[in-house]
Amino acid sequence: MSALGVVLLVAVLAALAGLAYYAYVVKPLRRIEAAALALARGDFSARTETPTGPLRGVAESLNATAASVASAVAAASQERGRLAAALNSSVDAFAALDRDGRVLFANVALEQLFSRRADEVVGQPFVWLLADERVMEAFRASRDTGARRESLIERPGKQYLQVVTTPIANGGEWAVLAVFHDLTDVKRTEEVRRDFVANVSHELRTPLAGIKSVVETLADGAINDPAVAADFLKRADADVDRLVQMVEELLELSRIESGDIPLALAPTDVASLLASTVERMQPQAERRNQTLRLDASDLGMAELDGARIERAVLNLVQNAIKFTPEGGSVTVTAERTPEAIVIRVSDTGSGIDPDDLPRIFERFYKADQSRASGGSGLGLALVRHAVESHGGTVQAESRLGEGSTFTLTIPVRR
Repeated sequence: MSALGVVLLVAVLAALAGLAYYAYVVKPLRRIEAAALALARGDFSARTETPTGPLRGVAESLNATAASVASAVAAASQERGRLAAALNSSVDAFAALDRDGRVLFANVALEQLFSRRADEVVGQPFVWLLADERVMEAFRASRDTGARRESLIERPGKQYLQVVTTPIANGGEWAVLAVFHDLTDVKRTEEVRRDFVANVSHELRTPLAGIKSVVETLADGAINDPAVAADFLKRADADVDRLVQMVEELLELSRIESGDIPLALAPTDVASLLASTVERMQPQAERRNQTLRLDASDLGMAELDGARIERAVLNLVQNAIKFTPEGGSVTVTAERTPEAIVIRVSDTGSGIDPDDLPRIFERFYKADQSRASGGSGLGLALVRHAVESHGGTVQAESRLGEGSTFTLTIPVRR
């Protein structure tokens, strides 16, 4: 074989060796590299073909690793989804914070509590969401010492929040979880209960003090003077009547609230019911030189507990007359819509302070201006229960010095 033939043979063999090397090493290695880069970019579905050459084991290991990572990521994503769903279904507001105090997660309840969307809150400093130094101190304590901290704060508008900060062990970027409990209703209930006890004590003390005074005066010798004794006994009798009325109204409220007194529904001529109520109160209005007027017609029949609605309207008219100066006017109007009967009692009286309006339907609650007046303080509570027991609503509108309007909306039963 000539030298040229040897050279050509060596060249051919080298070319074949190169092709074999490319096919069995370079090409599979590039595929493995491409799959690895895709995995690095987060494409956990990337896989490489399994070659038959020396890189088969490497490719199989890469594919197995990719499958394992994909499974772990899917499981982590599922757990994160479950956690987010659990936090979003809670009525309490949650915020996950990093070590720098930035919000990394906010649930739906937090959006509602602070009236901010999650995408506005996430990434912002916690202090931007709630600027309170006690809460920030609690966050730092939970982050640095691993301790759970609780803080009670009052926000504008008498909103009370209990903020609990809890460290998150092995939580990655999540360092502290802040939980917000809205205690506004609890605080308001406590306030109502305290006021209720105070008002009951006040209402009971007045007639009891009067009765005690009468008894002491009679015991000191006034009983021997028939005229004086008769006058004091009359006062005592009035105080006893006031106590009896108070107890009866309390018992009625208790029975209504417990459902022991069912509605006595019957076809009722609403216009006649209102006319009768206004007629009963005309003498009282005339004694105060007031104009009491009824504007109601063509109301038809309605399924009502006539006694309860009559008493509700009567209480409203009595209050209107009581707090309207002489020469003023009280107007009762009523109209029927396809859905309800709407009754309004308006007066030109002294009006109600805006701070008192939200609470005037509570038991024993009285505005300061009416504290010295008679009455048990239960009338408006009975009005509210009477209307609500029919599935209706009662509202009050008032401006100081310009009078008040109470609106009863009673659904029409079909």
